[in-house]
Amino acid sequence: MFKQRLITALVLAPLALAAVFYLPPLGFALFLGAAFVIAAWEWAAFCGWSSLVHRISFVLGSALWYLICYQALPLNLHWPIQSNQATHLALWSGIGWWLLAVLLVLSFSRSKHLWQHNKLLKALMGWFTLVPSFAALLLLRNVNYEQSSFTGAWLIFSLLGLVWAADVGGYVIGKPFGKHKLLPDVSPGKTLEGMLGGLAFVMLFVTAVAATMQWPEGVVYWYLAALLLTLLSVFGDLSESMFKRVAGLKDSGNIFPGHGGILDRIDSLTATAPLFALFIALFGRF
Repeated sequence: MFKQRLITALVLAPLALAAVFYLPPLGFALFLGAAFVIAAWEWAAFCGWSSLVHRISFVLGSALWYLICYQALPLNLHWPIQSNQATHLALWSGIGWWLLAVLLVLSFSRSKHLWQHNKLLKALMGWFTLVPSFAALLLLRNVNYEQSSFTGAWLIFSLLGLVWAADVGGYVIGKPFGKHKLLPDVSPGKTLEGMLGGLAFVMLFVTAVAATMQWPEGVVYWYLAALLLTLLSVFGDLSESMFKRVAGLKDSGNIFPGHGGILDRIDSLTATAPLFALFIALFGRF
């Protein structure tokens, strides 16, 4: 299983980075939209919809939200530029949802009866999970694009690096040393040691980036932001586990050998992207 996961990761990571760095804005939006449309298809299973009509309807509704984001959000984000209402709405709605999602995860055994049998409510939760994340990644890719086509790509690379570092650290440390279960009712495999291992790997990643950039001013805030984002990435994983547990699913899909579905790969990203983009927005004033 580990060998299969490793081979899949070694194929997926370069493809994802190639899309981030070398696709033009429209191409990246289409690539991102395709990935998130598949994620919506998988989320429809979380809702308990087995009917093809219901699942396609949810996917089409999700695609419409992605199209609205593409049309409403600014496609040329000069640094800095004036605030954009659609931008703030997209990011803050995602952050608001994840604050609620953290509470739902922490109180899973007590709160699940409020939503587990409500398919429409789970569909709404899916849109709040997917749409703000799609908008955040779209925004990040277009930061300063006219001046430098790689500015946004490096921002997304930083976010992906943080998420991947947390994931790798959690696996490398949690697998052999994990003894204390984090939230066994939600995810029996998650351990405190794995979370701390992921955090340690993230801090090493931030240190490497800061050293490469010769320790720019305000780097201490990078560490604080990385701490918050790492903790949120853990809850992104736990949140998806919560929905899979309610739906009776082991994986969100089987599109990636050894990795499950797209939602299994982007669960941490959906949680961290809106907050990461907001940090960049506050710094760059877009």
